[in-house]
Amino acid sequence: MHERLLLLFDKYYHKTISPAEREELFALMNDPALEDTLKTLILDSYTKGGQVEMPAAASTAVLNAILGTPAPTRRTIPLRWPMAAAVVSLLAVGAYLLWRPHPARRPALARQSVPATVHAKDTDVAMLTLADGRRIPLDSLMTGAVAEDGGADIAFKDGQLSYSPAGKQLGTDAFNVIQTPRGKQFHVVLADGTRVWLNAATTLRFPAVFAGKERMVEVTGEAYFEAAGKAEVPFRVVVPGHASIQVLGTQFNVNAYPEGSSVKTTLLTGAVKVAAAASPDAPVVLSPGQQARVQDARKITVGKVDTDNVMAWRNGIFNFEGMALKEVMAELARWYDVEVVYEKGIPDIRFFGELGRSLPLADVVKALEDSKVHISMEGPRRLVVMP
Repeated sequence: MHERLLLLFDKYYHKTISPAEREELFALMNDPALEDTLKTLILDSYTKGGQVEMPAAASTAVLNAILGTPAPTRRTIPLRWPMAAAVVSLLAVGAYLLWRPHPARRPALARQSVPATVHAKDTDVAMLTLADGRRIPLDSLMTGAVAEDGGADIAFKDGQLSYSPAGKQLGTDAFNVIQTPRGKQFHVVLADGTRVWLNAATTLRFPAVFAGKERMVEVTGEAYFEAAGKAEVPFRVVVPGHASIQVLGTQFNVNAYPEGSSVKTTLLTGAVKVAAAASPDAPVVLSPGQQARVQDARKITVGKVDTDNVMAWRNGIFNFEGMALKEVMAELARWYDVEVVYEKGIPDIRFFGELGRSLPLADVVKALEDSKVHISMEGPRRLVVMP
């Protein structure tokens, strides 16, 4: 078992691990008999990242997260995912809450200015709006039938909403809408079997049942699709006023937040055609691992990307690899439902690393402070970034 842990840990570190092996690794990391081996691997992985010695606080935090034991000098961090998975994710940057800022280092602020309990507001819930105007909160659904609408039976089970044709007269204008608030995500299975994961602050508009010559949905925000393959009825994702994505049975991610500078479509498997709204007859075809960026509804650029980074949100992680401070703060604002204000312009800083989305805002701000970013909290939900 020790040898297997060593092998799987090495594969994860070098990003060659398969999904099945990843699950096996998480199980092994929760085995008390492998605790000493795991400690050694954590410390070794840190030195591989170019560090001479892991700071004591970082080492303690990582090991406490694995073992579930609180340290006398540090509050235990609650995690929404399996503990081992959280620790492995953090090891991608070599240690707990380790970022590498660029270019300049600056003094940190005192931490006491940040309330430790701030997170996304529990009063904001994911909402389903049916074609007849009925609104159904999704956060408190119980397993079983939810509603019937537009020729579809809607049910909830295992944390996901599922649509299935009810065998009645189908209407092509019975559109449903799912909206996720800041700080929450949701998973839905459409009537054709397509699976959609919605990130925070996202809206998905779709027919209760697909009855036309194409399967068309609209999205703003960010969503990951596993489209059901039906070549005779093409699947299309529209970002209103910006872009259209024609799908050929595939897995892909669409990032289309209104405050973003572009609409980004990232292909994981299969193939898609991406067209700008202003030039629908000039699409580009993506291969797996490529991302298309549509700017101003006109210009399309295509390049290779690290799909693990793009899909980090689905795995409960913030991945800030190479991101500018403005992009980082935009993600944090969506997830923690806070307002971000820049006192005197936006500092030219980029970050490299990952953080768990289950962390309280105070710990995330502490990571920013450790990276020498000046931040203060004004009121319960206002972050002020200072030069």
